[in-house]
Amino acid sequence: MNKQLGKTGRKSVKIGVSLLWIMVGMGVGGGNSRLLAQEGLEDFSHWAGLCRTLLEQGQYEEAVAACDAAIALNTNDPIVWSDRADALFALTQYAEAVASYNQAIERDPNNSLLLTKRCSGAVELSQYDEAVASCDTALRMDNNWETQSPAVAWYHRGVALSRSGQIEEALASYEWAIKINPNYSIALAGRCGILVELGQGAEALTACDRALQVNQNWGTLNPAVAWANKARLLKSQRRYDEALAAYDRALGLEPNDAISWTEQGIILGILGRHPEAQLSFQWAVKINPESSFTLLHQCANLNRLGSYEPAKAACEMALQEGDGNWGDLGPAYAWVQLANALTGLANYEEALAASNKAIGLNPQLADAWSNRSVPLWHLKREQEALAATERAIAIAPGSSLAWFNQGRILTGLGRYNEAVDAYNRALRGDANVGDRPTMADIWVNQSAVLYRLERYAEAVASADSALGMAPKSAPALYNRALGLMALRRYGEAVTTYQRAIQINAENADFWAGKGIALRFLEEYGDALAATQRALELNPSHSQALINQEIILEEMNQPDPTSRN
Repeated sequence: MNKQLGKTGRKSVKIGVSLLWIMVGMGVGGGNSRLLAQEGLEDFSHWAGLCRTLLEQGQYEEAVAACDAAIALNTNDPIVWSDRADALFALTQYAEAVASYNQAIERDPNNSLLLTKRCSGAVELSQYDEAVASCDTALRMDNNWETQSPAVAWYHRGVALSRSGQIEEALASYEWAIKINPNYSIALAGRCGILVELGQGAEALTACDRALQVNQNWGTLNPAVAWANKARLLKSQRRYDEALAAYDRALGLEPNDAISWTEQGIILGILGRHPEAQLSFQWAVKINPESSFTLLHQCANLNRLGSYEPAKAACEMALQEGDGNWGDLGPAYAWVQLANALTGLANYEEALAASNKAIGLNPQLADAWSNRSVPLWHLKREQEALAATERAIAIAPGSSLAWFNQGRILTGLGRYNEAVDAYNRALRGDANVGDRPTMADIWVNQSAVLYRLERYAEAVASADSALGMAPKSAPALYNRALGLMALRRYGEAVTTYQRAIQINAENADFWAGKGIALRFLEEYGDALAATQRALELNPSHSQALINQEIILEEMNQPDPTSRN
């Protein structure tokens, strides 16, 4: 909520203990006639003062009831209507709040603060044109701001314009508010947010830092809004660690901000910290279970974790029961992620249908075409799969995902030189961002294709590039070991297989490869032990069975160099 408003001027009154007991016992909030009947307290000033006191104490439902009692005695007082509206606003009952502000304005039409309050309420109802008109009237009247100033109207006008997408006009409004009140932190934070959208990073950072340095005039908000805007700026600059620190500050001040939790999760996902990202998304969903924006990103993150069933559920929730607020992505991207989840569940026909739905919503969404290629490939429709990647590349020539998928398809078709070229293009694209494959993934696949082309030294070099980015990548270690074996560098191969085993000791391929390398080094005892471990994990492992037979034969042969 964007509330930076004062209360209209009537002195508070203290509440007697007995009256408080009577009110609580009656269940205040809907029993206005019963309130009037108690103790014969039919006194407007008393109820109006009580309304104000309860409002200031944060007892908003009780305040509304007291205001109603006052209004029943005198409908013509604008102050009590305003106090009633303030209490309703605090209860997030914005339509009723605006109706009460209208009643107050009808009785005091030249009150700029009342007009500004109505402007703020209209913003919360997404009635942005009406909000701007009300704030404009307040500024034109320029009368009776009480403890406030025209800066507050300029600020709320900026909020309305910003939410309606008129960001240049919103920026001008925020700047007018700051010109009137240079220490207006919430307006400085708003200006920061607009400048982030406009890509004016240096000015945005100055505005956010100024808001935090001044640290006053936040209204009912707090510095969390400035920290969150600063975090968005740092994210846009790919200063991810600093952005995470800023989100930590924002969420420490405002832990119920679902958007900040979601955006923190997005950054953690970009950094490959998917389990941590999932925790952030879970908090966000707990706060706002119907946020399409959050559910979509939760679905995407679950796909990256390989948790396809819950990913499917999250995407379906976003599409079927979400609030329709998608952020910058739109529902087509939710269909893309649903297709990914269905592909992971091997529901290829359904995945293809979901991809087609995404393309129907947005034919220029490269990811939809690229991901469409995957179920097509699994359905043995290879040429259609390849055509889908070509369409994605035509739309987004720098899409690492499109080139990566094309490389995989070309590899499956045995077109290895073309696959190498596709992976090289993927390496020059937008890898490591969002749903793009990581550079390590691309290097791993590149090494496998180079191995098939018998370019063994290059295969090892590609695997080393992957390991430089992901030192614990078991596939990269395995590919490296295969290349070293082909180069007859058996000692290095043994060391590499052992590193892979330390990551995944249950992989029979790693043990079998180690056994073969040790046999070439004529370390038969260790070779047999490794090979037998591979067979324990996979009794039908063909290479391990052959290697065991060879080892046993060689162990039983006399050493031809020895003399009897």
